Amino acid sequence: MNQSYDTSKKIRHLLAGIFTLSLGASLIWLILEATGMPLTPDLGYVMNSVGDTGSINVVTAILMDYRGFDTLGEASVIFTSVAVTAAILAEPVFTLERPILSIITRRAIAYLVPVFFMFPLYVITHGHLSPGGGFQGGVSLAVLVILTHVVFGHNLAMKKIPFSLLTMGEYWAALSFGILGLLGIFTGVGFLANLATGVPRGIPGQLLSGGLIPVLNLIVGIKVAAGLSSLYITLEGNPRRKK
Repeated sequence: MNQSYDTSKKIRHLLAGIFTLSLGASLIWLILEATGMPLTPDLGYVMNSVGDTGSINVVTAILMDYRGFDTLGEASVIFTSVAVTAAILAEPVFTLERPILSIITRRAIAYLVPVFFMFPLYVITHGHLSPGGGFQGGVSLAVLVILTHVVFGHNLAMKKIPFSLLTMGEYWAALSFGILGLLGIFTGVGFLANLATGVPRGIPGQLLSGGLIPVLNLIVGIKVAAGLSSLYITLEGNPRRKK
């Protein structure tokens, strides 16, 4: 009796899900038809991104050129989070060292750290040529900083990568991004206009190409890495959390 009831209940849930998806798809179709929006994707970015930006990675071209101002807003979210967290919480203090992992683990990670560093560096510097960019590489660098704290302990990690270095990297990267954006306004085109400001395009597909996009990727990578790392250290070193 209970088994047949459970089966019928699952069937009703399945039918309700199918009906909901069908209703949602129908509403979307009606909205598109009523507003006259095309049902096929706009291939303008795909066809023109290389000529407009010099970047063969369309996603990076959109984030760092066509929608550069939007990228500035996204990067400001991390900056605001770090600033608010630092204002509310005290300066990170690590009086009691957390348990450090075994000597075998520390040796293994120490040998792998250069490899872990090369990967995000490649992702950042080749963001205009292949999948990746400043955001992805910056997150990978932040993971590397957090890994050093977990594996080698806070005191040793803070000596190798000072907290002041991270905060300076966060603030100066944000300032540099804004200054490069203003370069387009000063030349009379627009914020983060890139090639329109007269920056050399280079040969698409080569490392030195894409105008300001590689520089912006580097700045965003430093900013994201420093911001997420300092946010972790601030939260982990909060004395109130340990009480």
